[in-house]
Amino acid sequence: MTTSPKAMPLSRRRFLTLSGQSALFAGAALGACSLWPRWAIAEPDLAGGLLRLGRDIYPHDAIADTYYLTPLEPLLENNRSLIADGLADLDRRAHEAHGRRYAKIEQEADRAALLREIEDGDFFQTVRGTLVVGLYDNAALWEPHFGYEGSSWQQGGYLHRGFDDLVIDWL
Repeated sequence: MTTSPKAMPLSRRRFLTLSGQSALFAGAALGACSLWPRWAIAEPDLAGGLLRLGRDIYPHDAIADTYYLTPLEPLLENNRSLIADGLADLDRRAHEAHGRRYAKIEQEADRAALLREIEDGDFFQTVRGTLVVGLYDNAALWEPHFGYEGSSWQQGGYLHRGFDDLVIDWL
């Protein structure tokens, strides 16, 4: 006769095994969530739409999600209604044209067509303007992703270092 795992007495060995498994699963869950800022984890629909929008405006596959989402946090604090209403309008347009939310449209050309419809509006311009600074003024992204080594005068200028020594060849 076998006893079920729940009926087994909780020995020290079993306690350590169960607690180790729990810690492993909790660590994996927290690790996945740490890729997004705290506000984005609390509002995944809003974050998913803004992330898709940001990646469509400034497409860099190698840049982590957090670099797109973190600069948008002040927008949500100061202009929440503009952002929420703008994303709802974009989702409405996407649903009318493609039967799904903007972030769920697979074809890049279809998403680009929707963005062309709203590109002159306050919502699009606010997100675009915030992300251009948030992405390209982030020193952590300069050299590894864009090949920019930083300000030249702090490193002695370009005269003796070379003016055409970009680290990557995307230009």
